Amino acid sequence: MSDEMPRAMASKKIGDLLVIWVTSSLRAYIAEVIGESPLILKVKEGGPYSRLKYDDFVILEKDSLKIQGNDETSTALLREMAQRGKPLISGLKRLGVEDGKLHEILPVE
Repeated sequence: MSDEMPRAMASKKIGDLLVIWVTSSLRAYIAEVIGESPLILKVKEGGPYSRLKYDDFVILEKDSLKIQGNDETSTALLREMAQRGKPLISGLKRLGVEDGKLHEILPVE
């Protein structure tokens, strides 16, 4: 019998936010679930990042749990990533991006 604690898994329901690595990029992104089965995500409202499928991304569970947490844990994650010099990127309208491009998502100071 294993003594390991079960790892918490981030929610993957439509509308949930996840932190992912896109396999063609070295950066981490904030994505929104747009399909549950199969899992489909979007990082932008249109273009190649608007319909990511299983082979296109890796979910970062620990960071996804933080972004799905309360405002305090979500802001702490954004601040931590910015301090590392690799802010999370997204093009989601719900995160305030209106020009259809990818932007660094920084914590509100």
